[in-house]
Amino acid sequence: MHADFPKLYSEISTDGAQRALRWTAIEAITKSSLKRAQIEMLARLVFGTKSPPGGHHDDELEEALVAFHQAFSEADPSIEQGARQDQVLAAGVVLQCLGWNSLVALTMTTTACGGARKLVLPVDLVTLAENALSRLGASRRVRPDLSKISIPAPEFDFEPDFSGVVHNSPITFKTVFDQFTETVGEALTDLVDKFNESTKVLVETGKKADEELDLLSWVLGQRSLHSNKSFADLPPSERPLVFAHDLASLTKICPGPNSIPGLLSRAGVKATGKMKIVDAVNAVSDDWTLAALKRSKPSPVTSPVHFALLRRQETGAGEGWYAGWSATTGIDVGATMSPIALAEQFYREILWLR
Repeated sequence: MHADFPKLYSEISTDGAQRALRWTAIEAITKSSLKRAQIEMLARLVFGTKSPPGGHHDDELEEALVAFHQAFSEADPSIEQGARQDQVLAAGVVLQCLGWNSLVALTMTTTACGGARKLVLPVDLVTLAENALSRLGASRRVRPDLSKISIPAPEFDFEPDFSGVVHNSPITFKTVFDQFTETVGEALTDLVDKFNESTKVLVETGKKADEELDLLSWVLGQRSLHSNKSFADLPPSERPLVFAHDLASLTKICPGPNSIPGLLSRAGVKATGKMKIVDAVNAVSDDWTLAALKRSKPSPVTSPVHFALLRRQETGAGEGWYAGWSATTGIDVGATMSPIALAEQFYREILWLR
């Protein structure tokens, strides 16, 4: 049981036996990889968003919510469902996943949207998610010592059994050769498995090196990839979203390196001052917006900035989309973030959506 779960569950009950049953259900839910619809549903439950956890006629979200309730009912048939209990239990599932599931951690931070949405829980899931992203971002980029990679020559013991062999009958040698073939085949299979594992290590190492080189080349080159403008030529109002999109396109390993804020800062995105989300969305061009939204299905919950771009695309730049976006997301039209926090928000949304 996670160390923070008793504190979290105390919002509902201090019954230790009941708490243990709930944790059994949480372990059952998390024993296999969570699907994207499950993660989206969890974020909606945890934050109590305006968008319902089962969605509006969304089969995948509805199925995820039904499965969520069923897991707890199977562990304890006497459980009574309720909004607060669902929120706490969903938070328990998130707690269990934060140590290894970067997508769950990403959605906790993107749904919070820089504090525009608040959590009313005794455990600070957003801070825990930030810490998890930092750990995962570092640990998944540790490079192995390639000098230690070696594949030993295969060895096998084989002693032919000639007891059934008749020297003047070649067919009787078949059993001996079959035994030899099987032994050699097992040795070769083991050799190929070791070779494939070594190849995977080399591929992953190359991926880490390529990502690092691409990110450094971007910041040193001082030129945006998608707008094809020098950093200096981009207005400060466009930089958070444009630069975040560039960096996300160069990121090969989720959840992204811990150097992203530093790279954004070097590119000219300010860490001080405040910028309205709606102003940043209106600042970018229509063509850039179209490219940024290509092949993505933004959620008003877990990708609110992308959802703002979608609404802006539907109605055009200006204030016409403000009210609908705010009503759907539950985020105030006047919500602000520092430019660098807004850029990191958008960067994380891209990693979640792709």
